[in-house]
Parts: sequence; C-alpha cells; structure tokens
Amino acid sequence: MTQPAAGDAMSYVKSSLGSDEEILMIARFPWPYHVAAWGALLLLGIVGVGILIWVLMMVHFATTESALTTRRIVYKKGLFTRETMELGVSTLEQIELHQGFWGRIFGFGVVEVSGTGDSEIRTHPMANPVKFRRMVTDARSRDRAVIVEHSEQPAPENGRRLRHAV
Repeated sequence: MTQPAAGDAMSYVKSSLGSDEEILMIARFPWPYHVAAWGALLLLGIVGVGILIWVLMMVHFATTESALTTRRIVYKKGLFTRETMELGVSTLEQIELHQGFWGRIFGFGVVEVSGTGDSEIRTHPMANPVKFRRMVTDARSRDRAVIVEHSEQPAPENGRRLRHAV
C-alpha cells in the first residue's frame, strides 16, 4: 500500500477522503517526464524557452493528482481552476492500460477506467500502471465481496431484509 509522504502535494485527495476510506495508491508521473522537464531547462534554458517549458511541466506535475482509494478512483487537475473526476470502485465496468513502446521499456503508461453510464477517467501518464490496474481490480473485488456479504444476511423476524450502506 502506497501512502502519501509527509508534506505531500496530494491535498485534494487527502481532503476529500470519507470516513473509513484510505488511499491505496497514488499515481506518480514517471521519471522520464521529469528528465524531459530538466533537459528542456538545461538545453533550452539559455534561449528562455526551456525555462517556460520547465515551469509549465513543474506546475502540471504539482497540480495533477490521481489516486485509488478503498472506495473510488480520483483524478484532479488545475492550478487556477479545478477539474475533478471521481469514479466509485463499485461502478467500474472496464479498465484499459495504454503503453507505447517507450512506456513498456521504462514502465509507464495511461490507465483508462469506465464506469456505468458515460463516466470515464483517463489518468495522466503514470509510473507502474500495471500495479495501479491490479490494485483497482483488487479494490473492485473487495468491494463486491462486501456487497455480497451484506446481501447474504438473514432476514429479520418480520420478513424484511435489513439494508446496509456500503
């Protein structure tokens, strides 16, 4: 289980956690993206374009968050405005992993999850996308096991089933 470090920039995800909800994994940008930002600064910094590229990439890294919790997948982006997408683990229908040649070599890719209806989240390029996908699948299985466990409770004496919030 990957937990956020002290002083981590995952403020939106942390602040939006529900009661008895935990962060299972935080998606990080892969190291080649950081190398590209620093390479632009070093190689193009003299011209000034590299500084702009570096600043834009660092702001993007700092203001984009993707995480898996015990109940949902959360994606947030934006500095001056905020755009968030959340998809409940119980509503997931499909998980896709997109990795190009370099992504396979260096272990990064994009995960796209679809839920019931039109809901869909396409994450930013992340390190360890296979692990993220596996953890999403595991969280979905655990969530479905809890639902089945609650639905198998015996009916009370008056013949009505108890309903439990999951």
